[in-house]
Amino acid sequence: MKNNFYKIAYILAFLAFLPLFGDNSIWIEELKMKSCCTTGTNGPVHKEFNIKKGNLQNNETVNDLNNAKLYIRDINDQITEQNINGKKISFVPLYKGNYHLFFEQKYVEGGVLRVTLSSLRVYNKEGNITKSVLKEIRGKTINSQYAREPLAQLPFEIIMERPIKKHHINCCLYSGDIAPFKVYYKGELKKNIPLKVTMETGWTNVIKPSNDGVISFEIPRNTYNKREEEKKYSEKMIVEAEYKVNQSGVYNGEAYHDIEYTMTMPLTFSPSPLEYESKALGFATAIGVMLAFSLGLYYNRRKKRKTPKEIWFDEK
Repeated sequence: MKNNFYKIAYILAFLAFLPLFGDNSIWIEELKMKSCCTTGTNGPVHKEFNIKKGNLQNNETVNDLNNAKLYIRDINDQITEQNINGKKISFVPLYKGNYHLFFEQKYVEGGVLRVTLSSLRVYNKEGNITKSVLKEIRGKTINSQYAREPLAQLPFEIIMERPIKKHHINCCLYSGDIAPFKVYYKGELKKNIPLKVTMETGWTNVIKPSNDGVISFEIPRNTYNKREEEKKYSEKMIVEAEYKVNQSGVYNGEAYHDIEYTMTMPLTFSPSPLEYESKALGFATAIGVMLAFSLGLYYNRRKKRKTPKEIWFDEK
């Protein structure tokens, strides 16, 4: 009975968080430029992004970007603010390295001021390396991606801490990594806000923070059942947090009685390199065993082979 009670309590607690998260998440997605359009260019190459709405399996491009802003943070922590005009977001990175993009849009709906936020890390590899900071030559150093301070321009933000890795590669995310996050409101760590995690394959979970406010989970590897043979295959996931504040006011002439903050962070991860290293090691071991067995069998047969005896006939 006691175990059943805990199971029911856990299910009810999980269901209590579901109304916070809808299926209409909004996130930044980079438009991949064709190699023919970037190869051989001497000047800076502009990057383009869409705002997507829905989920990773079924989504559409958001064309109404009114009252939206874009904040761009470079590796020197310099912040550039850019108003968004049109249906796409674009900017020209001047040097090779990491950029962090922060999208913000506000609108009043049903008496609630909705503040929609999304962040995306972008790596520019076409820029001029002479304009890069030395530590950011590859744009993938340990301290360049994670655990940055909350952006002063954003009221609500998800920040990814440095992942706990189970392999020797520090640049990227892989299955099996422990991904830790923290959620901040106006620069203050919030220790009671859950995080929704959605994978491209449809796996979804709502994860509650620990006592110190860290929300962490292990990136699952069972999502590669159908494409396990593709070493370079990568999968998308979105982490999302929401926070509602009972605060009234007026925005663009429309009154509201509550403010609802929503932030998403799209991420990409790949199968762990250890999976392929273990397969290669296993294959090499099997070949070695087969070779040793063949040589042993060959030597044993040679040993058992009788040496021909010479027979001499005395013809006298």
